[in-house]
Amino acid sequence: MEKILVIEDDWELNRSLCAGLSGGGYGVFPAHTLAEGRALLQQESFSLVLLDVNLPDGEGFSLCREIKIDRDIPVLFL
Repeated sequence: MEKILVIEDDWELNRSLCAGLSGGGYGVFPAHTLAEGRALLQQESFSLVLLDVNLPDGEGFSLCREIKIDRDIPVLFL
């Protein structure tokens, strides 16, 4: 099963994205902050990251740069 990490601080949008993706057969992991996203990236392997640009603890571009240093995971910005 393909796993997708959704990092979005808007709770309703995060929930809707996760529901739609899980209904499509994907394993979905929600995060609402950069810190939560980083923790999940250390614990799991993902096929895709959906990433918000503005998060409460920073901006998504910095996490994207971190991801691209040692992983080949596609990142889509929300």
